[in-house]
Amino acid sequence: MKKLILLCVFSFSLLQTSLGQQHLVSYQLVQHYDIQDVQAILNGFGIPPTVVAPEFELDYYKVSYTTSNARGNGTTIATGALVVPTGVTCPVPLVSYQHGTTTTKTSVPSYQGGSEYQIGVLASAIAGVVCAMPDYLGLGDEPGFHPYINSRTEASATIDMMRAARELKDSLGFNLNDQVFLFGYSQGGHSTMAAFKEIETNLSNEFTVTACAPMSGPYDVSGVQAATITNPQPYATPAYLPYVILGAQEAYGNVYNNLSEIFRSPYDTLLPSYFDGVHSTGWINNQLPDTPSHMLDSTFFSNYINDPNHFGRVLLREQDVYSWVPQAPLAMYYCEGDEQVFYGNSVVALDTMTALGALNVSATELGPTLDHTACAPLAILSAFAFFELYMDLSGGMTLNNTVVDASSGTSNDGSITLLANNGTGPYVYDWQGSLTGQTTDSVSGLAPDVYEVRVSDTRGCYIKQDITVSVASSITSIDPASNYFKIMPNPSQNTFYLKVVRPLNSSYNVSIIDMLGRTVHQTFNADSPFISYDVSQIPNGTYWVRLEHEADIYTQKLVIQR
Repeated sequence: MKKLILLCVFSFSLLQTSLGQQHLVSYQLVQHYDIQDVQAILNGFGIPPTVVAPEFELDYYKVSYTTSNARGNGTTIATGALVVPTGVTCPVPLVSYQHGTTTTKTSVPSYQGGSEYQIGVLASAIAGVVCAMPDYLGLGDEPGFHPYINSRTEASATIDMMRAARELKDSLGFNLNDQVFLFGYSQGGHSTMAAFKEIETNLSNEFTVTACAPMSGPYDVSGVQAATITNPQPYATPAYLPYVILGAQEAYGNVYNNLSEIFRSPYDTLLPSYFDGVHSTGWINNQLPDTPSHMLDSTFFSNYINDPNHFGRVLLREQDVYSWVPQAPLAMYYCEGDEQVFYGNSVVALDTMTALGALNVSATELGPTLDHTACAPLAILSAFAFFELYMDLSGGMTLNNTVVDASSGTSNDGSITLLANNGTGPYVYDWQGSLTGQTTDSVSGLAPDVYEVRVSDTRGCYIKQDITVSVASSITSIDPASNYFKIMPNPSQNTFYLKVVRPLNSSYNVSIIDMLGRTVHQTFNADSPFISYDVSQIPNGTYWVRLEHEADIYTQKLVIQR
């Protein structure tokens, strides 16, 4: 019973920080990335340039900062990385990426170890944002043992790294707007949810999360994920169980007096040497029995099974991060084929949050046959697309008085003239799609269609705009497609509804087009102003919904999330 009481006491320890406290200790430039460097990373991930392309050069910094120690009763110095787009003075969002499981102290962002640090590089290079990446306690240069899947230390390490990033803006010459985005994969999904919950619960006067995208995370540690302890079947990563227990000892100090209380021989003596910060998770897995319970002491295991208030169960419940009501948009991504972090974590989180009254939460399944590793690239691209729905990189710049001359419909005689305002000129006009290569503020010889343009100023601020050229002679300015039809809900799961806002005097065609320009669904001769569309067979992702009425074309984005 003593252990149970102490665990509960430690769980209520607050983050040892204050609004006026200085967190930054030091920073150093590690590497500069040019566009070619970033493109090589994209190539390594197998992401074609037609999907995303790098637009910004970057400086990559190692950062040391103060944060709460593992026990929550003092401070320590942790490390992380900060990625900053060079030559950008536009106020940009702060993005924080939380990495997944590693047992190697140097396989972390501050050392550019492993591969996950590259996700922060891609986020900054593609969107032009500042990206912070904490190492967590016990990893990088922090001297302790890593408190694995410990929500309190994950949250404090993440939030204090974000604070240190804000303190660096004057020294490194970047500006931040008020937007904050959080995302992470695997353990990083758990860390992301823990930080999100802490910010919205206790730090809303300091940070306002714009959107959050945890991916394949063990949110229900004590339920769905804990099934690996009692399941007699082999498990893909048996190292997770001792990592959690050793990490809990670091965080609470009273989980055991001797490892033999929990682990049977020879694991009670071998485990500390396995988790020495040098051996990889894969190597450790190979030293352990495939069934996690086979390394547990029989008395401990029996008590854990039979006692719902066993201190081991209490410890795991302390790490659950799903039973609350997020206010900012939350999009979880997962794959049913995940053999390491069971997809039920996301289902339980969605169901619980929805039942509690959450209004803007989704959980999207990305592939029933994809395992934990294969799921990651698709989840990360989905998170990028999700963030794009909310991200403001304009720095106040606007496109006003844009003139669209309609096409006759029988020849390519339409045109678009743009006028950028409220930025710092000269402006750069970068037309995309069928107009790729054109860089003027005016284009002509256009057929009826939707044209994409990116307008940027000397600060690095930019706006992306979709402009419709219609044949209707009365159209003389941009008229958003949303003025013609609405998509509900958006994001959608298996069905969405299209509502025509303006009366149409004849039938219309609707197409769904993917990001590579391929038509994945088409409906002809629709004549009702309100129609449902079954998209259950279309994979999750971001698409265009294209409505064609006579010679007019209107296009809006659709996100499919399940």
